Amino acid sequence: MRAVFLKRAVQQHYKSQGYQANFPRNGIHVGNCFIDGEVRVGVFRMAVELKSDRDDMLRGLGQLLEALSYDYDQALLVTSQSRAERLDPKVFNASGIGLAVINSKGEITFIAEPKIVKF
Repeated sequence: MRAVFLKRAVQQHYKSQGYQANFPRNGIHVGNCFIDGEVRVGVFRMAVELKSDRDDMLRGLGQLLEALSYDYDQALLVTSQSRAERLDPKVFNASGIGLAVINSKGEITFIAEPKIVKF
């Protein structure tokens, strides 16, 4: 599944809930890395990393952990349903990073809800 499809589905989901979704073309510079986007409401910020079927999942987790250390309140990893089936949700529950799955219809499902994490 392509990152453009994932981005569009996440934007539609959060905009329908009244959040402001920001996904710049080159990403958002956070520390020594770039994250794909962020979701805001008031002073609350959530880092979002989109991973297609060919992207490095471990690199995405590292980017989200760095975003959490740079004053983001929550972190969310978004991937396709087939890719998420190969992941262990215990990792996400223990770290507080959320895991969301996008199916072929563009519907988002949360396997692990993101938790507010402050380092």
